[in-house]
Amino acid sequence: MREFNLNFKLMVVGQVISMFGASVLRFALSLYILDLTGSATIFGTILAISIIPTIFISPIGGAIADRFNKKKMMVTLDVINGTLISVFAIMLMSNNVNVISIAVMMTALTLISAMYQPAVQSSIPVLVPKDLLMKSNGIISGVMSISNFIGPIVGGVLYSFASLQTIVIVSAICFFLAALMEVFMKIPFEKRPPQPLVKIVTSDIKEGLMYIIHDNRFILKSIAVTFIVSLFIAPMFFVGLPYMVKILFGMPDTFFGFTQSGISISIIFSAMTIGMLKGKIKVSNLYVWILGCAGVYFAMAVGISGLISSPFIKYLIVTLSSMLVMFALTVVNIFINTKIQEATPSNLIGKVMAIQITAGTIAVPIGQMLFGFLVDEFSSQIYLLVFGVCALSLLISLAVKQIYKNSFSEELVA
Repeated sequence: MREFNLNFKLMVVGQVISMFGASVLRFALSLYILDLTGSATIFGTILAISIIPTIFISPIGGAIADRFNKKKMMVTLDVINGTLISVFAIMLMSNNVNVISIAVMMTALTLISAMYQPAVQSSIPVLVPKDLLMKSNGIISGVMSISNFIGPIVGGVLYSFASLQTIVIVSAICFFLAALMEVFMKIPFEKRPPQPLVKIVTSDIKEGLMYIIHDNRFILKSIAVTFIVSLFIAPMFFVGLPYMVKILFGMPDTFFGFTQSGISISIIFSAMTIGMLKGKIKVSNLYVWILGCAGVYFAMAVGISGLISSPFIKYLIVTLSSMLVMFALTVVNIFINTKIQEATPSNLIGKVMAIQITAGTIAVPIGQMLFGFLVDEFSSQIYLLVFGVCALSLLISLAVKQIYKNSFSEELVA
Protein backbone atom coordinates (compact mmCIF):
# COMPACT_ATOMS: atom_id res chain seq x y z
CA MET A 1 0.00 0.00 0.00
CA ARG A 2 3.02 2.33 0.27
CA GLU A 3 2.91 3.26 -3.42
CA PHE A 4 -0.68 4.53 -3.11
CA ASN A 5 -1.59 8.06 -2.04
CA LEU A 6 -3.47 9.06 1.10
CA ASN A 7 -6.76 9.67 -0.73
CA PHE A 8 -6.86 6.11 -2.11
CA LYS A 9 -6.03 4.74 1.35
CA LEU A 10 -8.85 6.76 2.92
CA MET A 11 -11.29 5.42 0.34
CA VAL A 12 -10.12 1.88 1.05
CA VAL A 13 -10.56 2.27 4.82
CA GLY A 14 -14.00 3.81 4.31
CA GLN A 15 -14.94 0.85 2.14
CA VAL A 16 -13.75 -1.61 4.81
CA ILE A 17 -15.86 0.04 7.52
CA SER A 18 -19.05 0.42 5.47
CA MET A 19 -18.75 -3.05 3.95
CA PHE A 20 -18.28 -4.54 7.42
CA GLY A 21 -21.52 -2.92 8.55
CA ALA A 22 -23.30 -4.10 5.41
CA SER A 23 -21.89 -7.63 5.79
CA VAL A 24 -23.04 -7.98 9.40
CA LEU A 25 -26.51 -6.69 8.56
CA ARG A 26 -26.92 -8.73 5.37
CA PHE A 27 -25.84 -11.94 7.13
CA ALA A 28 -28.20 -11.38 10.07
CA LEU A 29 -31.19 -10.52 7.86
CA SER A 30 -30.55 -13.64 5.74
CA LEU A 31 -30.68 -15.84 8.84
CA TYR A 32 -33.72 -13.98 10.12
CA ILE A 33 -35.67 -14.44 6.88
CA LEU A 34 -34.82 -18.15 6.69
CA ASP A 35 -35.81 -18.60 10.35
CA LEU A 36 -39.13 -16.85 9.71
CA THR A 37 -40.05 -18.67 6.49
CA GLY A 38 -37.92 -21.82 6.15
CA SER A 39 -38.46 -21.49 2.39
CA ALA A 40 -35.75 -21.01 -0.25
CA THR A 41 -38.41 -19.80 -2.71
CA ILE A 42 -39.51 -16.95 -0.42
CA PHE A 43 -35.89 -16.22 0.51
CA GLY A 44 -34.80 -16.04 -3.14
CA THR A 45 -37.84 -13.97 -4.13
CA ILE A 46 -37.16 -11.38 -1.41
CA LEU A 47 -33.53 -11.10 -2.49
CA ALA A 48 -34.63 -10.72 -6.10
CA ILE A 49 -37.27 -8.07 -5.35
CA SER A 50 -34.74 -6.04 -3.36
CA ILE A 51 -32.37 -5.98 -6.35
CA ILE A 52 -34.77 -5.32 -9.25
CA PRO A 53 -35.01 -1.51 -8.76
CA THR A 54 -31.22 -1.17 -9.11
CA ILE A 55 -31.60 -2.08 -12.79
CA PHE A 56 -32.92 1.43 -13.32
CA ILE A 57 -30.81 3.20 -10.68
CA SER A 58 -27.28 1.99 -11.60
CA PRO A 59 -27.09 3.85 -14.96
CA ILE A 60 -28.30 7.00 -13.20
CA GLY A 61 -25.59 6.54 -10.57
CA GLY A 62 -22.98 6.16 -13.31
CA ALA A 63 -24.10 9.34 -15.08
CA ILE A 64 -24.06 11.29 -11.82
CA ALA A 65 -20.63 9.90 -10.85
CA ASP A 66 -19.11 11.24 -14.08
CA ARG A 67 -20.51 14.75 -13.61
CA PHE A 68 -20.73 15.38 -9.88
CA ASN A 69 -18.34 15.37 -6.93
CA LYS A 70 -17.58 11.70 -6.20
CA LYS A 71 -16.43 12.41 -2.65
CA LYS A 72 -19.69 14.17 -1.77
CA MET A 73 -21.63 11.30 -3.32
CA MET A 74 -19.89 8.71 -1.13
CA VAL A 75 -20.24 10.74 2.08
CA THR A 76 -23.91 11.57 1.45
CA LEU A 77 -24.90 8.02 0.55
CA ASP A 78 -23.15 6.54 3.61
CA VAL A 79 -24.98 9.05 5.84
CA ILE A 80 -28.29 8.08 4.21
CA ASN A 81 -27.50 4.39 4.78
CA GLY A 82 -26.75 5.02 8.46
CA THR A 83 -29.94 7.03 8.86
CA LEU A 84 -32.16 4.40 7.22
CA ILE A 85 -30.69 1.63 9.35
CA SER A 86 -31.22 3.75 12.47
CA VAL A 87 -34.89 4.11 11.54
CA PHE A 88 -35.03 0.32 11.07
CA ALA A 89 -33.57 -0.10 14.59
CA ILE A 90 -36.37 2.06 15.99
CA MET A 91 -38.91 -0.13 14.18
CA LEU A 92 -37.34 -3.20 15.79
CA MET A 93 -37.67 -1.62 19.22
CA SER A 94 -41.36 -1.05 18.50
CA ASN A 95 -41.85 -4.64 17.24
CA ASN A 96 -43.03 -3.36 13.85
CA VAL A 97 -40.73 -5.51 11.70
CA ASN A 98 -41.93 -8.31 9.43
CA VAL A 99 -40.84 -9.97 6.17
CA ILE A 100 -42.30 -7.11 4.10
CA SER A 101 -40.51 -4.39 6.07
CA ILE A 102 -37.25 -6.34 5.79
CA ALA A 103 -37.74 -6.59 2.02
CA VAL A 104 -38.34 -2.81 1.85
CA MET A 105 -35.22 -2.18 3.94
CA MET A 106 -33.06 -4.45 1.78
CA THR A 107 -34.41 -2.78 -1.36
CA ALA A 108 -33.55 0.69 -0.06
CA LEU A 109 -30.01 -0.33 0.88
CA THR A 110 -29.50 -1.99 -2.50
CA LEU A 111 -30.71 1.14 -4.31
CA ILE A 112 -28.19 3.26 -2.42
CA SER A 113 -25.43 0.77 -3.21
CA ALA A 114 -26.36 1.04 -6.91
CA MET A 115 -25.65 4.78 -6.70
CA TYR A 116 -22.55 4.31 -4.54
CA GLN A 117 -20.58 1.69 -6.46
CA PRO A 118 -20.20 3.64 -9.75
CA ALA A 119 -18.71 6.51 -7.72
CA VAL A 120 -16.15 4.16 -6.17
CA GLN A 121 -15.30 2.39 -9.43
CA SER A 122 -14.90 5.64 -11.37
CA SER A 123 -12.71 7.12 -8.60
CA ILE A 124 -10.06 4.38 -8.80
CA PRO A 125 -8.58 5.40 -12.20
CA VAL A 126 -8.55 9.04 -11.01
CA LEU A 127 -6.66 8.26 -7.80
CA VAL A 128 -4.07 5.74 -9.04
CA PRO A 129 -1.73 5.56 -12.08
CA LYS A 130 -2.59 3.15 -14.87
CA ASP A 131 0.21 0.70 -14.03
CA LEU A 132 -1.33 0.21 -10.54
CA LEU A 133 -4.90 -0.15 -11.76
CA MET A 134 -5.20 -3.94 -11.53
CA LYS A 135 -3.44 -3.98 -8.16
CA SER A 136 -5.73 -1.24 -6.83
CA ASN A 137 -8.81 -3.16 -8.02
CA GLY A 138 -7.42 -6.20 -6.24
CA ILE A 139 -6.92 -4.17 -3.05
CA ILE A 140 -10.47 -2.80 -3.17
CA SER A 141 -11.82 -6.30 -3.68
CA GLY A 142 -9.55 -7.71 -0.96
CA VAL A 143 -10.24 -5.19 1.77
CA MET A 144 -13.96 -5.40 1.11
CA SER A 145 -13.63 -9.15 1.53
CA ILE A 146 -11.84 -8.68 4.85
CA SER A 147 -14.98 -6.97 6.05
CA ASN A 148 -17.07 -9.78 4.59
CA PHE A 149 -14.80 -12.26 6.38
CA ILE A 150 -15.20 -10.64 9.78
CA GLY A 151 -18.84 -9.66 9.24
CA PRO A 152 -20.42 -13.14 9.17
CA ILE A 153 -18.40 -14.23 12.22
CA VAL A 154 -19.48 -11.20 14.22
CA GLY A 155 -23.00 -11.45 12.78
CA GLY A 156 -23.28 -15.14 13.67
CA VAL A 157 -22.13 -14.54 17.25
CA LEU A 158 -24.40 -11.51 17.71
CA TYR A 159 -27.37 -13.30 16.12
CA SER A 160 -26.89 -16.31 18.39
CA PHE A 161 -26.24 -14.50 21.68
CA ALA A 162 -27.65 -11.00 21.21
CA SER A 163 -30.54 -9.50 19.25
CA LEU A 164 -31.12 -8.44 15.67
CA GLN A 165 -31.53 -4.94 17.08
CA THR A 166 -27.90 -4.98 18.30
CA ILE A 167 -26.68 -5.99 14.85
CA VAL A 168 -28.68 -3.21 13.20
CA ILE A 169 -27.20 -0.61 15.56
CA VAL A 170 -23.64 -1.85 14.87
CA SER A 171 -24.29 -1.59 11.14
CA ALA A 172 -25.62 1.98 11.42
CA ILE A 173 -22.55 3.07 13.38
CA CYS A 174 -20.28 1.59 10.70
CA PHE A 175 -21.90 3.63 7.94
CA PHE A 176 -21.61 6.87 9.93
CA LEU A 177 -17.92 6.14 10.64
CA ALA A 178 -17.29 5.45 6.94
CA ALA A 179 -18.87 8.79 6.02
CA LEU A 180 -16.64 10.55 8.56
CA MET A 181 -13.55 8.88 7.08
CA GLU A 182 -14.51 9.87 3.53
CA VAL A 183 -14.89 13.54 4.49
CA PHE A 184 -11.09 13.81 4.53
CA MET A 185 -10.61 12.45 0.98
CA LYS A 186 -9.64 14.66 -1.95
CA ILE A 187 -10.81 13.33 -5.30
CA PRO A 188 -10.08 15.45 -8.42
CA PHE A 189 -13.28 16.97 -9.75
CA GLU A 190 -13.88 19.20 -12.75
CA LYS A 191 -17.05 21.20 -12.30
CA ARG A 192 -19.31 21.36 -15.37
CA PRO A 193 -21.97 23.89 -16.34
CA PRO A 194 -25.30 23.12 -14.60
CA GLN A 195 -27.90 21.24 -16.67
CA PRO A 196 -31.28 19.63 -15.91
CA LEU A 197 -30.70 16.29 -14.18
CA VAL A 198 -33.05 14.39 -16.51
CA LYS A 199 -31.21 15.70 -19.56
CA ILE A 200 -27.83 14.82 -18.03
CA VAL A 201 -28.90 11.26 -17.19
CA THR A 202 -30.56 10.48 -20.54
CA SER A 203 -27.77 11.95 -22.65
CA ASP A 204 -25.00 10.35 -20.59
CA ILE A 205 -26.60 6.91 -20.57
CA LYS A 206 -27.08 7.14 -24.33
CA GLU A 207 -23.46 8.21 -24.76
CA GLY A 208 -22.24 5.27 -22.67
CA LEU A 209 -24.40 2.77 -24.54
CA MET A 210 -23.30 4.07 -27.94
CA TYR A 211 -19.66 3.81 -26.91
CA ILE A 212 -20.08 0.21 -25.76
CA ILE A 213 -22.17 -0.93 -28.73
CA HIS A 214 -20.37 0.86 -31.56
CA ASP A 215 -16.89 1.87 -30.39
CA ASN A 216 -15.65 -0.84 -28.06
CA ARG A 217 -16.78 -4.39 -28.75
CA PHE A 218 -14.42 -5.76 -26.10
CA ILE A 219 -16.41 -4.02 -23.37
CA LEU A 220 -19.66 -5.29 -24.87
CA LYS A 221 -18.33 -8.85 -24.77
CA SER A 222 -17.09 -8.41 -21.21
CA ILE A 223 -20.50 -7.15 -20.06
CA ALA A 224 -22.07 -10.21 -21.73
CA VAL A 225 -19.75 -12.44 -19.67
CA THR A 226 -20.76 -10.59 -16.49
CA PHE A 227 -24.43 -11.14 -17.32
CA ILE A 228 -24.04 -14.87 -17.99
CA VAL A 229 -22.03 -15.54 -14.80
CA SER A 230 -24.46 -13.49 -12.67
CA LEU A 231 -27.44 -15.39 -14.08
CA PHE A 232 -26.24 -18.98 -13.77
CA ILE A 233 -23.35 -19.22 -11.28
CA ALA A 234 -23.72 -16.46 -8.64
CA PRO A 235 -27.26 -17.43 -7.44
CA MET A 236 -25.90 -20.67 -5.97
CA PHE A 237 -24.10 -18.56 -3.35
CA PHE A 238 -27.04 -16.27 -2.62
CA VAL A 239 -29.78 -18.90 -2.36
CA GLY A 240 -28.46 -22.47 -2.54
CA LEU A 241 -25.60 -22.16 -0.05
CA PRO A 242 -27.50 -20.79 2.98
CA TYR A 243 -30.37 -23.23 2.37
CA MET A 244 -28.05 -26.26 2.22
CA VAL A 245 -26.03 -25.28 5.30
CA LYS A 246 -28.92 -24.21 7.56
CA ILE A 247 -31.93 -26.22 6.41
CA LEU A 248 -30.64 -29.41 4.76
CA PHE A 249 -27.47 -30.01 6.80
CA GLY A 250 -28.92 -28.54 10.00
CA MET A 251 -25.75 -26.65 10.90
CA PRO A 252 -25.87 -23.90 13.58
CA ASP A 253 -25.93 -20.24 12.55
CA THR A 254 -22.27 -19.85 13.49
CA PHE A 255 -21.31 -22.58 10.98
CA PHE A 256 -22.94 -20.65 8.19
CA GLY A 257 -20.89 -17.69 9.41
CA PHE A 258 -17.75 -19.82 9.09
CA THR A 259 -18.74 -20.71 5.53
CA GLN A 260 -19.27 -17.06 4.61
CA SER A 261 -15.96 -16.18 6.21
CA GLY A 262 -14.20 -18.98 4.35
CA ILE A 263 -15.54 -17.62 1.07
CA SER A 264 -14.30 -14.17 2.05
CA ILE A 265 -10.84 -15.61 2.78
CA SER A 266 -10.72 -17.05 -0.73
CA ILE A 267 -11.69 -13.65 -2.17
CA ILE A 268 -8.98 -11.97 -0.07
CA PHE A 269 -6.40 -14.49 -1.27
CA SER A 270 -7.54 -14.02 -4.86
CA ALA A 271 -7.28 -10.23 -4.55
CA MET A 272 -3.82 -10.50 -2.96
CA THR A 273 -2.48 -12.75 -5.70
CA ILE A 274 -4.07 -10.97 -8.68
CA GLY A 275 -0.96 -8.81 -9.10
CA MET A 276 1.27 -11.89 -9.40
CA LEU A 277 -1.16 -13.45 -11.89
CA LYS A 278 -1.25 -10.31 -14.05
CA GLY A 279 0.98 -11.72 -16.79
CA LYS A 280 -0.74 -15.12 -16.79
CA ILE A 281 -4.38 -14.04 -17.01
CA LYS A 282 -5.34 -13.14 -20.56
CA VAL A 283 -8.50 -12.66 -22.56
CA SER A 284 -7.68 -15.82 -24.49
CA ASN A 285 -7.53 -18.05 -21.38
CA LEU A 286 -10.22 -16.42 -19.22
CA TYR A 287 -12.60 -19.30 -19.95
CA VAL A 288 -10.25 -21.71 -18.15
CA TRP A 289 -11.15 -20.15 -14.79
CA ILE A 290 -14.84 -20.80 -15.38
CA LEU A 291 -14.03 -24.31 -16.61
CA GLY A 292 -12.34 -24.84 -13.24
CA CYS A 293 -15.61 -23.85 -11.54
CA ALA A 294 -17.37 -26.62 -13.48
CA GLY A 295 -14.83 -29.15 -12.18
CA VAL A 296 -15.31 -28.00 -8.58
CA TYR A 297 -19.11 -28.17 -8.87
CA PHE A 298 -18.82 -31.73 -10.20
CA ALA A 299 -16.74 -32.75 -7.17
CA MET A 300 -19.20 -30.94 -4.89
CA ALA A 301 -22.20 -32.76 -6.39
CA VAL A 302 -20.50 -36.13 -5.92
CA GLY A 303 -19.52 -35.24 -2.35
CA ILE A 304 -23.04 -34.31 -1.19
CA SER A 305 -24.80 -37.18 -2.94
CA GLY A 306 -25.79 -40.42 -1.23
CA LEU A 307 -22.17 -41.59 -1.15
CA ILE A 308 -21.65 -39.61 2.08
CA SER A 309 -24.17 -39.60 4.93
CA SER A 310 -22.53 -37.28 7.47
CA PRO A 311 -24.08 -33.76 7.36
CA PHE A 312 -20.85 -32.31 8.75
CA ILE A 313 -18.73 -33.84 5.97
CA LYS A 314 -21.20 -32.52 3.40
CA TYR A 315 -20.95 -29.12 5.05
CA LEU A 316 -17.15 -29.19 4.74
CA ILE A 317 -17.35 -30.22 1.07
CA VAL A 318 -19.82 -27.42 0.25
CA THR A 319 -17.72 -24.85 2.12
CA LEU A 320 -14.43 -25.83 0.47
CA SER A 321 -16.04 -26.02 -2.98
CA SER A 322 -17.61 -22.60 -2.53
CA MET A 323 -14.25 -21.13 -1.55
CA LEU A 324 -12.59 -22.51 -4.69
CA VAL A 325 -15.36 -21.30 -7.00
CA MET A 326 -15.37 -17.83 -5.47
CA PHE A 327 -11.58 -17.62 -5.84
CA ALA A 328 -11.91 -18.23 -9.57
CA LEU A 329 -14.88 -15.89 -10.02
CA THR A 330 -13.06 -13.11 -8.17
CA VAL A 331 -10.11 -13.43 -10.54
CA VAL A 332 -12.49 -13.21 -13.50
CA ASN A 333 -14.33 -10.22 -12.03
CA ILE A 334 -11.20 -8.20 -11.17
CA PHE A 335 -9.67 -8.94 -14.57
CA ILE A 336 -12.81 -7.83 -16.45
CA ASN A 337 -13.23 -4.68 -14.34
CA THR A 338 -9.61 -3.69 -14.88
CA LYS A 339 -9.75 -4.23 -18.63
CA ILE A 340 -12.94 -2.20 -18.90
CA GLN A 341 -11.40 0.65 -16.90
CA GLU A 342 -8.26 0.58 -19.06
CA ALA A 343 -10.25 0.59 -22.29
CA THR A 344 -12.66 3.40 -21.32
CA PRO A 345 -11.99 7.16 -21.60
CA SER A 346 -11.97 8.90 -18.21
CA ASN A 347 -15.11 10.91 -18.98
CA LEU A 348 -17.07 7.72 -19.64
CA ILE A 349 -15.84 5.41 -16.86
CA GLY A 350 -18.73 6.02 -14.46
CA LYS A 351 -21.35 5.45 -17.16
CA VAL A 352 -19.67 2.34 -18.59
CA MET A 353 -19.06 0.75 -15.17
CA ALA A 354 -22.68 1.48 -14.20
CA ILE A 355 -23.92 -0.24 -17.36
CA GLN A 356 -21.80 -3.27 -16.50
CA ILE A 357 -23.22 -3.29 -12.95
CA THR A 358 -26.72 -3.01 -14.39
CA ALA A 359 -26.15 -5.98 -16.70
CA GLY A 360 -25.13 -8.13 -13.77
CA THR A 361 -27.98 -6.74 -11.67
CA ILE A 362 -30.60 -7.65 -14.28
CA ALA A 363 -29.37 -11.24 -14.25
CA VAL A 364 -29.16 -11.68 -10.45
CA PRO A 365 -32.87 -11.43 -9.50
CA ILE A 366 -33.85 -13.74 -12.36
CA GLY A 367 -31.28 -16.26 -11.18
CA GLN A 368 -32.27 -15.91 -7.53
CA MET A 369 -35.96 -16.54 -8.17
CA LEU A 370 -35.13 -19.46 -10.44
CA PHE A 371 -32.71 -21.02 -7.96
CA GLY A 372 -35.09 -20.43 -5.05
CA PHE A 373 -37.71 -22.49 -6.87
CA LEU A 374 -35.19 -25.16 -7.95
CA VAL A 375 -33.70 -25.52 -4.46
CA ASP A 376 -37.13 -26.22 -3.01
CA GLU A 377 -37.95 -28.66 -5.84
CA PHE A 378 -34.65 -30.55 -5.47
CA SER A 379 -34.36 -30.23 -1.69
CA SER A 380 -34.26 -34.01 -1.17
CA GLN A 381 -31.77 -34.49 -4.03
CA ILE A 382 -29.85 -31.23 -4.01
CA TYR A 383 -26.84 -32.88 -5.63
CA LEU A 384 -28.81 -33.09 -8.90
CA LEU A 385 -29.14 -29.32 -8.90
CA VAL A 386 -25.41 -28.96 -8.28
CA PHE A 387 -24.76 -31.30 -11.21
CA GLY A 388 -26.92 -28.97 -13.27
CA VAL A 389 -24.83 -25.96 -12.21
CA CYS A 390 -21.73 -27.96 -13.14
CA ALA A 391 -23.10 -28.53 -16.65
CA LEU A 392 -24.07 -24.86 -16.98
CA SER A 393 -20.59 -23.76 -15.87
CA LEU A 394 -19.05 -26.02 -18.52
CA LEU A 395 -21.27 -24.50 -21.21
CA ILE A 396 -20.51 -20.99 -19.97
CA SER A 397 -16.77 -21.59 -20.19
CA LEU A 398 -17.15 -22.72 -23.81
CA ALA A 399 -19.34 -19.69 -24.51
CA VAL A 400 -16.75 -17.33 -22.98
CA LYS A 401 -14.04 -18.89 -25.13
CA GLN A 402 -16.18 -18.27 -28.22
CA ILE A 403 -17.15 -14.73 -27.16
CA TYR A 404 -13.52 -13.64 -26.92
CA LYS A 405 -12.34 -15.70 -29.89
CA ASN A 406 -12.14 -12.77 -32.31
CA SER A 407 -11.64 -10.05 -29.70
CA PHE A 408 -8.92 -7.41 -29.62
CA SER A 409 -5.35 -8.68 -29.54
CA GLU A 410 -3.75 -9.20 -26.14
CA GLU A 411 -1.45 -6.25 -26.80
CA LEU A 412 -4.45 -3.89 -27.14
CA VAL A 413 -6.24 -4.96 -23.96
CA ALA A 414 -3.39 -6.13 -21.72
